[in-house]
Amino acid sequence: MPRDARAQDVAASRCETGILKPTNRDASRHTAHRPRAAFASPAAVMATTTTTTTTTTRIDRVAASSSRAASRRRSSTSTPKSATARSRTTVRRATTSDDDVADDASTSERARVERWRARARTMRAKILKGYLARLGARSDDCLEKDELVDRLAETWMTKCENFAITVPLRQLGNIGGNPRSGYALVTLDVGGDIGLCDFVIDTGATTALITPKALDMLDKDQVKEGAAVRGLTGTGETLRQKVSISEVRLGSKEFVLDAVVTDLTAVGLPATIGGLLGLDWLGNFEVEFDFEQSVITFWPPGSVKNGAVAVEDLVRVRLNQHPVGLKTVRCSLNGAELDAIVDMGSFFSVVNWMASTTAGIGPDSDKVKRGGLQVTGVDGKSMAMAMAPYDLRVLGDGEEDLTSTYQGMCCIGDLPAFAALGASVSPFMALGLDVIGRGRMVFNAKDNAMYLSKGDVTYGV
Repeated sequence: MPRDARAQDVAASRCETGILKPTNRDASRHTAHRPRAAFASPAAVMATTTTTTTTTTRIDRVAASSSRAASRRRSSTSTPKSATARSRTTVRRATTSDDDVADDASTSERARVERWRARARTMRAKILKGYLARLGARSDDCLEKDELVDRLAETWMTKCENFAITVPLRQLGNIGGNPRSGYALVTLDVGGDIGLCDFVIDTGATTALITPKALDMLDKDQVKEGAAVRGLTGTGETLRQKVSISEVRLGSKEFVLDAVVTDLTAVGLPATIGGLLGLDWLGNFEVEFDFEQSVITFWPPGSVKNGAVAVEDLVRVRLNQHPVGLKTVRCSLNGAELDAIVDMGSFFSVVNWMASTTAGIGPDSDKVKRGGLQVTGVDGKSMAMAMAPYDLRVLGDGEEDLTSTYQGMCCIGDLPAFAALGASVSPFMALGLDVIGRGRMVFNAKDNAMYLSKGDVTYGV
């Protein structure tokens, strides 16, 4: 590549910290607290939740109409006296079945409406009017709070929930001492010979990655090749091919996936994993991860500000923009503040030695544990890591912070990625799934906000 072109590529390149995993933990990979197999087949069907728009009034009308129709059916299906008992029984059963179906649909829809009403009832009238205004709905004709509640519940359903995509949240992998860690997976329909394929969600990557194997199984007319770009992994730099893939689907949503071709076998991911999804792709949604209920919801932009996504019980954390495009947050390590990359592509949080020393734990500290633990980046390079206990706090916008007390689970190492990010002579860290991958988390890349579950958690060695 000519030098001037190469320099341009470097300047415009994407960057990812890379998936980091302990190489000595390969045997421990399994689906975290799930009864299903660890490595899901790409042919597994993704259950996508879709909803329909129905106001309370329309629901009542439908239910009443169904009841009247059922009554007419019962009158019109009366059999003559000459009919056999079996014939009369058959007609009666069919009618009852139709009624049951209509009743079940009506009950389900009423329950959905009531869930939204219940959320709206907890809010003051002023807040209800504010959300309605943001959603472009009227409130001046609502004279009572109950009317505001009904209006907002309907608007949330029609403008937010009906455009949300809810799928099962599966997690791949585990590490001893932290039973909730594990890469978050989402299934995409990429077409071609591969069809449904699992991708790892990685907030520590600015762009998506796709494996050569997955790329070879796509239809040729789906793929448009771009220029080679230089990217940054957790353990170094690499030059790779960029492609644009059309006709990719998540549920009913179709989009073009811009990705960089990268072999992920070095980090031990199974062949069924098609790649990973970074910040570019996540920016299309406001993503709600429910690690307790094993559900992930991709909400349309604005759902948090419009009140559709409940974040009142979570700690709001400001996301800052690093010059390379990654998202960082402010953390406190034993009281010493520093910046941290938000990295769902890492099982564990990693601090550099300067950060550890600033926090009172230097290389010669008796708290440092060495040996046995190595991390591997997507380039296949490995690096030995140490471990030590810290009081780690993710600093929120308000008075409340997320506190996690670690017992040997925070790793220490001067990753090459830290130096490439300009942190070779300053305290720096990567905030991994051991912190952000628990409870419920909402990630809003576009509005630079992340919401984390509250509380103190201690992980043992």
